[in-house]
Amino acid sequence: MLMAKRRSTFRMPSAGDVIVRRIRRSDRLELERFYEALDPESRRLRFFAMTTGLDDRLSAQFCTPDHDHAEGFVAETLPRDGVERQIVGHLCLEPDRPHAAEVAIAVSERYQGRGLGRRLLDAAVGWARQAGMLRLTATMYATNAPIQHLLRGLGLPFRVESLEPDLTSITIDVDASASIAA
Repeated sequence: MLMAKRRSTFRMPSAGDVIVRRIRRSDRLELERFYEALDPESRRLRFFAMTTGLDDRLSAQFCTPDHDHAEGFVAETLPRDGVERQIVGHLCLEPDRPHAAEVAIAVSERYQGRGLGRRLLDAAVGWARQAGMLRLTATMYATNAPIQHLLRGLGLPFRVESLEPDLTSITIDVDASASIAA
């Protein structure tokens, strides 16, 4: 009897298999799993320190923004072939100054380079405008070219500032009527 050869295929994930939505209190455990699964270098770039992931306090903080001054978004895979939804990206916005928020983002290595960071950032800009924010600021290692490219690629006015020899800040003007210098 001849056995049919089983074909093994690997389908690269696409951004079309993922939704972006506001974070929910019920995302705590999945968000912790997301950060634990990130490559150690990705966690270092996100948190500016070597870490194994989120502790309970930080996870709770990320999953319970007030939606007026702070917000969070997740990128989540759609259920498929018996696999449950899974968080593959996270963006948080925390109050920084009046009418400004600090933005931080992380995307699973498997989904990087597929437009997912841009979708998360577009959601953040939309929220910032609705919330009356004038600008978003992100701090990153000066060598983190991918996040700098992502932030500069929004097509919005921005300012780059060197903070320390190895840190850079990018301030994005999300309100066209406001001045980036203010």
